[in-house]
Amino acid sequence: MEKDSLGEVKVPATAYYGAQTQRAIENFQISDRRFQNVFIRALALIKLAAAKANMELGLLDKSLGALSQR
Repeated sequence: MEKDSLGEVKVPATAYYGAQTQRAIENFQISDRRFQNVFIRALALIKLAAAKANMELGLLDKSLGALSQR
């Protein structure tokens, strides 16, 4: 069970998403199309660069930023 501002909703144990995505799945027809791995990797690299930049600027706690470098 996951919880959000609308209450609890059952989310599969194997899911990598939470309550709001589960509600969207239940309420809107979506296709079986998925993002390509290269796109997902590109987003991860952008997030890594943002974390490093924010650590250098002192806007992200170094203990949290270190998690991005695992």
